[in-house]
Amino acid sequence: MKKLPYGISDYERLIENEYYYVDKTMYIEKLENLAEPYIMFLRPRKFGKTLFTSTLENYYDIKKSEKFEKLYGETYIGKKPTKLKNSYHILKFNFSGIDTTNNETIINGFKEKVAISIEGFVKNYNLDFYVNLNLTAEGLLRSLIEAFKIQKAGEKIYVIIDEYDHFANELLGFNTEQFKNLVSKNGKVRKWYEILKEGTESVIDRIFITGVAPITLDSLTSGFNISSDKT
Repeated sequence: MKKLPYGISDYERLIENEYYYVDKTMYIEKLENLAEPYIMFLRPRKFGKTLFTSTLENYYDIKKSEKFEKLYGETYIGKKPTKLKNSYHILKFNFSGIDTTNNETIINGFKEKVAISIEGFVKNYNLDFYVNLNLTAEGLLRSLIEAFKIQKAGEKIYVIIDEYDHFANELLGFNTEQFKNLVSKNGKVRKWYEILKEGTESVIDRIFITGVAPITLDSLTSGFNISSDKT
């Protein structure tokens, strides 16, 4: 008998442990067929955003090709796979849980999240890359992109960002000036998204960003003006 999942946002775990799954994989096809490859999709909390990012991650991961039938065989996309299935290196970020006490804790927390994701990426895809914590968050991302271009010539990255605005929403509620300094103008967060945008000129082929509100995205422009909001 299948089990009812609660609080499980890992698609692979959900399928392998035989939990009920309401099939949303037809939206993978819809997203891939859009003209725009850099997508912003916003929803209120508890609408399954993290589970959907995990569904995308497992579907497009080049290292999960041997598990495709097991993970997606009974789903819509398993019966109608797209041409890009299992064709990307997945670089996934989650910006929830950052300490917003002050500028220093936010910048350090943001960099820590970036570093953890990059460390996982490097290990997963066997890259020869040193995660230098003396670099800024934007420096880490830029260095990774350059290393990937050399070591994985011709291959592409799919960037997935969950909870992109989690810490920013806290700032909007309690410290709007701090928000402006970090996200707008020449802020550190905006600079990081500028590097992400630069990456689309070489190795970053697709981006999927999700969160709750569009205010942070609006504040990032024109540092990151390539995303199409499909909310």
